Amino acid sequence: MLRQIYTTTAVQIVTSEANPQGVYSNVTGYPLRRDSRDYEATQENPNGDPDTALIVAQADYAAAVRDLTTANNPNRAGWAVALDRWDGVQIARKSFGAFPDMTPQHEPEPVEPIEE
Repeated sequence: MLRQIYTTTAVQIVTSEANPQGVYSNVTGYPLRRDSRDYEATQENPNGDPDTALIVAQADYAAAVRDLTTANNPNRAGWAVALDRWDGVQIARKSFGAFPDMTPQHEPEPVEPIEE
């Protein structure tokens, strides 16, 4: 089989008193890349084992989803985890939450009674 590289990304939106609109950033330790050449590459098979690389990348993805789902961080407004192949094919994606709505809220204008 041909060489494959898989990437697991994990991003988050974290709010704070200083940044109520939310700050978008990578989760610490991500992105993670798994190259099939790192698994059982030999002189006869320099491409390594793409199946093992995919299994390890899927475990990375599952761990990131589990960690973000159970983190209990009240300041995390949203997160997303994705597993992609080197050529941009998305294998898996999971997300939760969103950026906070920063649209100004207007008070409705009082309605004056109609005189008859």
